[in-house]
Amino acid sequence: MSIRIRLVVWYSSLFAVSLASFAILVWLGTRSLVRDDINTWLARQADGLEQFLKKETHGTGEAAVIEETREFSSGLPVGSGVRLFNREGRLLISRPEGQPGVYSEVTGEVSIGGEHFRFELWRSTAESETALNDLRSVLILLVPVFLVISVAGGWFLGRHAFRPVDEITAAARKISLEDLSVQLPVPRHRDELQRLCEAWNGMLRRLDNSARQLRQFTADASHELRTPVALIRTTAELALRKERSESEYRASLSRIQEEAEELTSAIESLMDLARADSGQSEFVMDSVDIRELVEDIRPQVELLASESNLDFKLRSETNLPRIWGDRKALRRVLLILLDNAVKFTPAAGRVELRVSVEGGEVIIEVDDTGIGIANQDLVRVFDRFYQVDQARSGGGVGLGLSIARCIVQGHKGRIGVESKPGSGSIFRVVLPAVG
Repeated sequence: MSIRIRLVVWYSSLFAVSLASFAILVWLGTRSLVRDDINTWLARQADGLEQFLKKETHGTGEAAVIEETREFSSGLPVGSGVRLFNREGRLLISRPEGQPGVYSEVTGEVSIGGEHFRFELWRSTAESETALNDLRSVLILLVPVFLVISVAGGWFLGRHAFRPVDEITAAARKISLEDLSVQLPVPRHRDELQRLCEAWNGMLRRLDNSARQLRQFTADASHELRTPVALIRTTAELALRKERSESEYRASLSRIQEEAEELTSAIESLMDLARADSGQSEFVMDSVDIRELVEDIRPQVELLASESNLDFKLRSETNLPRIWGDRKALRRVLLILLDNAVKFTPAAGRVELRVSVEGGEVIIEVDDTGIGIANQDLVRVFDRFYQVDQARSGGGVGLGLSIARCIVQGHKGRIGVESKPGSGSIFRVVLPAVG
């Protein structure tokens, strides 16, 4: 059964049980009130008769008591009466004569002039029983009527309430891996369905974005890996096409080795990014002295700058706080940024590495006087495989800055860039300090 039918069945069952229980309680409660009212009236009349006989009987003997009892009975309403008995149980008077088929009674005793009498007061319950029977019949008739109305109302409300679910289901059937841009219709009722649809639409947007990134990543990776593989294959085919000298074979093998190293580097970078995407990047976290780290890479960067005829400067504040992070990963971030700075700075230019502290954060800046980055490219420099200028890419595949961003974000830090074409760039990394 559908949820709609199950809800109607459960709703109708609970309503039927509740309605039947209510009807039974109404009938039992009414009957108890009616009978309590009759018994209370009889008890009050019995007290009244006893007091009346004691007060009004001036003589002694049965005749005087019978006369006063007759006078008292004349004031009783229709459907009620009194019987008087002597000590031996002989009936002295019954007013009115006879008894109804259904009645309630109360008994009492009174002593007049040394003689004991017993009396019975009764009241017919036929009228009240008839009313109770009528009430029971009405309740028995109304319970099914209201039950039918409730089932019909429940079915109507169920259809109305689940109409958005049918619309959502129809829209969800149109969603496929090829097209995740379809959005579910959002009911504007500020209820659970609205929150559910908004959550699903948010998830679909994230999935759509991830699918597009995955397709783009796959296409870019295939394109970038295809080139070195093709060069390796072509070089090997040319070398094997005819007999060559040892130097020619060595040149071919050297070219193959270079392309294989480039391919290995690209594959390792792709694996690093894949692990970062899956949340499986494992950093060996420890307390890192950032000043010691930058001094450690200084000779390597000075050598690169010297080979490119660049001026390299390191400016670092004293008493820098330590950083909680992976020393090897942070070293890789610095080398990526400094290598890019050296690669894209013309000869006789300047590359500067600055380390400072501000507001409990360590700020690392790589400043160069290189070619700079255009405004339209600034928002994409950290994208995978994105290269501002293929002609000046330096032979890379455009993964370095993406890896740097993943490492910085894994250390709960931030990375950004400021640049103007022809004026150089400043890459800034901000990491939380630990003291």
